[in-house]
Amino acid sequence: MNAGALPLEHFIQAVQSQLDKAQTAMATKARNLNLPLTFAIKDITMDLRAQVEFTAGEIRIRPAGAADTQASLFHLVFAAITRPMIEENAIASSYDPNDRPLDELGDDVSEEERRKLEWIGVRTVDKLQQMSKDGGEREMARVTSLPVDRLRKALERAAAPLVEHVVPVPNDDPDAPPLLRVRGRNLTRGGPPRVMLAGEAMAVVKASETELLLAPSPHQWFGELTVAPTPTVSTAMAFDLRPFAPLPVVGPIAAVILDPDATS
Repeated sequence: MNAGALPLEHFIQAVQSQLDKAQTAMATKARNLNLPLTFAIKDITMDLRAQVEFTAGEIRIRPAGAADTQASLFHLVFAAITRPMIEENAIASSYDPNDRPLDELGDDVSEEERRKLEWIGVRTVDKLQQMSKDGGEREMARVTSLPVDRLRKALERAAAPLVEHVVPVPNDDPDAPPLLRVRGRNLTRGGPPRVMLAGEAMAVVKASETELLLAPSPHQWFGELTVAPTPTVSTAMAFDLRPFAPLPVVGPIAAVILDPDATS
């Protein structure tokens, strides 16, 4: 691959960024200097001669030199658009800290297959799982050339439960029961999971896909924690939070006074 080549979308984004700066400068003059806008740029037409490379599903371009007689010609038109047009045509995106990238599918899905999934708008594992639930497995397999059985295997792997860490819940109320917070993923399958510690059940106060709140007994602050969203699927993690365990309740000490005159 030529070191001077860059992805086509990077070139378009760079031009867009510079046009945005020009527009911002014009707006600044109008707002802060009270200068009238005497003109506006509606469309920009650009012809670009470039060498084209196609590598790993990505189009790359390299500006052509004077001696490049076989260069391709790109005719680009940048047209003005309004905010409603952007909102109507742009891909809706919202940041969710729980979204997992497609890289988490591991070797079950190749880099090229992940790129093809992104082409059809599947950019996260959660989106892939949602499309699978909606019956889109075969359609995704057709578009990406990914066999359905391998796609299902990747989804099963992505849906496997995982406990990432167990921490005590800070509590300033001495009358409230002490709680443990378990964070992870795929911790429920439509209902509270079964949680065990050394073969003994633990009380589940609240459950979601990424977090559990547990009410441990006094002796359940260390050991191997097992979370089973279904009878056949489980995950385990060892932890030791004995330093954070509540102190045992000690009753009043009864004073015994012996009669010195009493005989044994």
